[in-house]
Amino acid sequence: MENTTLPISRDVLAHIAADSFPDPVSEATRAALDLIGAKEFKRYLCDTMEVATHMSGGGEMFVFERAVLLSINDGDGLHTQMRLLARLWEGILGIRQMPVAYKELRLPDRMDAKSMEKLSDRDIVLSNLAEDGLTYVPCRRVLCLDITKWIDRVERSDFRAALSRLRDTTEEQLVVFRVPAVDELTLRRLREAIGWFFNVDVVYTPPYAIDDYHAYALRRMESRGLESDEETREALRRALEKLRGSGGFWGFHSVDVLIDDMVFAALCGKYAL
Repeated sequence: MENTTLPISRDVLAHIAADSFPDPVSEATRAALDLIGAKEFKRYLCDTMEVATHMSGGGEMFVFERAVLLSINDGDGLHTQMRLLARLWEGILGIRQMPVAYKELRLPDRMDAKSMEKLSDRDIVLSNLAEDGLTYVPCRRVLCLDITKWIDRVERSDFRAALSRLRDTTEEQLVVFRVPAVDELTLRRLREAIGWFFNVDVVYTPPYAIDDYHAYALRRMESRGLESDEETREALRRALEKLRGSGGFWGFHSVDVLIDDMVFAALCGKYAL
């Protein structure tokens, strides 16, 4: 499911960022290269920068009618990727700040109907778009729109109506349609549905393995000043395996909480609290 159109390279990204764009882009690409995994996201940044270098007007036209289909599990870096994506576009467009709005596309519910004359699913969905602030854009932004509940409904007319309405806002916002890490067939079907209204880039972040979480945890431990011998590393792996199998695992966020608890325990032991 990886995009192989452009090989990822630290030298390539650094060259493009340093020679063509201001600091926000360079910062975003450097931070992206430090992420564990996320190969397609890194390639997307590189592809976007390369295309933008050949666009007149600082990439303005490149935004128009463009969207991203992002497939990533909860806790596996959604907010980090959105933050870096916003930084990238701030540099390309030359604007000071491009906030990220996290929203969900609600399914139609008759209880949300505003009048007895507008009871169709299409009418309700369009009304929800306006009510939830998805079509009124006070400033340039990235809209991260969760469409998980629509995965089996993307061929319906109400979803297409929502896409049509969102397309009218693309001069003011970059729409990122977010779903969990789904299978390749589902991802292709989603891309085809969205592709009727947008030029859509697909960015897939596969589920991470225990080794990935373990490597991230060790990196976090080092940054917090915790030493890790072989026994500690093995105990950490067992703790991660137990945590992941508990049913309440939330990706890298859960790893952060685990490391914070270890730091707190270490401080309590050090100061006999």
